[in-house]
Amino acid sequence: MKKIVLFTNMSSIKKHWESALKNSYKLIVIEEFEELTHYLKKHSGKIIVMFDEMSISHIEDALQKLKEYPHATVLLFNAVPELHHASTLLGSGIKGYENSYINKENLLKMLLAVENGHNWLFADLTYFIINKYMQNKNIDEPEFMSFLTEKEKSIALMVANGLSNKEISQREKIALSTVKGHIHHIFEKANVTDRISLALKFK
Repeated sequence: MKKIVLFTNMSSIKKHWESALKNSYKLIVIEEFEELTHYLKKHSGKIIVMFDEMSISHIEDALQKLKEYPHATVLLFNAVPELHHASTLLGSGIKGYENSYINKENLLKMLLAVENGHNWLFADLTYFIINKYMQNKNIDEPEFMSFLTEKEKSIALMVANGLSNKEISQREKIALSTVKGHIHHIFEKANVTDRISLALKFK
């Protein structure tokens, strides 16, 4: 069973994480930052660290310190994730950012995605990044667009412009499940796995 470090001193978050992961991972619970760095210094094998942002006062300093342990994949969690704050931390080497109380199914999906080399951001943060940094008023059509149906082209442009599935569903007057199906096909044809990578294709 793979090991995972849970760094939190909040009992409710610890309980939530333990309940979600106890059958899938060997859990190492650490409450003090010094103890975490000591553990990472002692164990050099690759490991995921689920890091509760609310358990430390200076998160930027902590993330800088964790860069000294490249074998540790750091996923940041906050019980009240805030968009602008979260976006400022993305350059700190973290591979994921989520709500501390993410449900079990999505937490396991997140960990699997990260184990497979992908990043994972909570949905609103993904839309925020696309809207703030990637919108391009003069979009040049990328090559993969020629493989899409007209409906898929329309939806791909909306995704690239930061619209959520719900917004696309309302705009196109189609079911949410249909939107998800279209996006799945678009990702396959564009050879991407997430919305940010798709948006980058239009840059």
